[in-house]
Amino acid sequence: MNKQKTSQRPLAGNCARSTVTEESYYVQRLTEQVFVIREHVSGDGEPRPADRIIKSFDMSHDAYVYVDMLNEKQRKLDAEKRAE
Repeated sequence: MNKQKTSQRPLAGNCARSTVTEESYYVQRLTEQVFVIREHVSGDGEPRPADRIIKSFDMSHDAYVYVDMLNEKQRKLDAEKRAE
């Protein structure tokens, strides 16, 4: 599995955020047991409140496995698009 660059940042309330800034999708930790997959809306890779929520998980491992799969598919699609 890929090592991910993550950071903990405070959110409104007492939530923390884990982000993968080089990818299209990232995991956001909302509570101890709620993790959501979000899609970056901006090209700079910074998390934004307007980022679309894709899916939620109650285990961080599952969320990170899923986000890795999404990002890998996105990289393949981007490569195919560049090749055209």
